[in-house]
Amino acid sequence: MKTILCYGDSITWGYNPADGTRYPYSETWPGVMEKNLGSGYRVITEAITGRTTCWDVPYAPYRNGKEYLPMLMESHSPLDLVIIMLGLNDLMKLVGKTANDSAWGLISLTRIVQSPVFGGTPPKILIVSPPVLGKMSSLNEMAYSGMEEESKKLAGCYKTVADAALCGFMDSNKYMKVSDIDGVHPLPGQFAIFGEAVAEKVREIFITK
Repeated sequence: MKTILCYGDSITWGYNPADGTRYPYSETWPGVMEKNLGSGYRVITEAITGRTTCWDVPYAPYRNGKEYLPMLMESHSPLDLVIIMLGLNDLMKLVGKTANDSAWGLISLTRIVQSPVFGGTPPKILIVSPPVLGKMSSLNEMAYSGMEEESKKLAGCYKTVADAALCGFMDSNKYMKVSDIDGVHPLPGQFAIFGEAVAEKVREIFITK
């Protein structure tokens, strides 16, 4: 049994931009991935809206990804693969970070995964860059306006980190795009396409292990 931890924000959590609810697990990309992988794989989703790589969010506690990853890894150990899909919330104007800053935040997470303190073999890592910002709602314009071009830089910065840290990499923009409802979150049909693609990538990772 291969155990996979999906560590992310609202996109991994399954936020529905139409009404703010959570999609059924089967419609989220981790749920689609798990179904496509089939028996022999166990998928654990640890995601929360607003999570950053390693930065505090002034209006919402418990969003600093670096602070909670060690605890979660130990809780769910042993793990075979950690999929990290974060970064977009780093660009919120209240957080005030760039794509380059986010890449350094990502490095802090890869160091945690590759240096477990609870024993065992460190799991493999798959880094996923988030989809770029689209046509935003009024609320999300308050959070992200002016950061559209910066969001496009995340994929390149994250690929650099993945190569340096010897991690797998995927650019989610090749498989899905955000909804015009809020310009940040995809709709279920996009999750279905992306979840299938991640499942294929996961198989490749374990075949070449």
